[in-house]
Amino acid sequence: MEQFISRPTTASPAPQVGDLFKSYPVQQVDASAIPRWLKRGWEDIQANPAASLFYGAFFAIAGIILSMFSAAHPGFAVAFTSGFFLVGPFLALGLYVLSWQREQGKKIDFGASLGAIRHNALGLGLYALTVSFLMLLWVPASAMMIALFFNNIGSLSNMTGYAALWDGLMHMNNSFLFGLSFLGVGFLFALVAFVTGVVTVPTLIERKADLMTAIATSIRVCMTNPKTMFLWAITITLIIGLGLATFNLGLIIVMPLVAHASWHAYRDLIAKDASIR
Repeated sequence: MEQFISRPTTASPAPQVGDLFKSYPVQQVDASAIPRWLKRGWEDIQANPAASLFYGAFFAIAGIILSMFSAAHPGFAVAFTSGFFLVGPFLALGLYVLSWQREQGKKIDFGASLGAIRHNALGLGLYALTVSFLMLLWVPASAMMIALFFNNIGSLSNMTGYAALWDGLMHMNNSFLFGLSFLGVGFLFALVAFVTGVVTVPTLIERKADLMTAIATSIRVCMTNPKTMFLWAITITLIIGLGLATFNLGLIIVMPLVAHASWHAYRDLIAKDASIR
């Protein structure tokens, strides 16, 4: 029998963090670019109003239906409505494609925008699962906070209508603590969703990147442009909040506007011919 001889093993260096999380190089953009993004987004709507407003109408109808079904339990409606901000980047997929088509000087192909996921089925599918998981975490977490804080003034399930919810808030001894907790937890979820998704979908569509590269690029965008991205996040929140405040009808306009503007933000933030590094 052949004798076993032990041989020393060579050290295998651990991979560098930069090798694990590669991204596209990003550019520094001043906050003064935000009005320009919105202006270009509005121009995209004007260039293809039927296609853009179709998507806007879809968002509005979905919001109205959700409001109708959850009107009896407004606490849960609040949870789902705030969760809308988490999945918004993926839901705007077709609108990004419309902006991309116009940028290339192509004829607007509404059918192609409906099948936008085919540009990167794997990456976009995985991103959809990611934001869906985030949504599934947020909705029960927010509903639980509402239920816990309202426990001392009656069962949340007995509160029918937004008037009852408002009355409950007014008679709650710790309403300030509730508001602080709800907004604090919501901010953390929104922060994760925004930082990891501000340019993720456009990167997946145009560059057919893998999901980790797209997310790493999005994080790098926020780290390179913290002030601009902070103001951009506030702008998006205010615009979409305005659409929601108009009984969701405003979403017909504001959702296409934000989505088209986000495409132009992506174009300014990432060099067009940049390669992964």
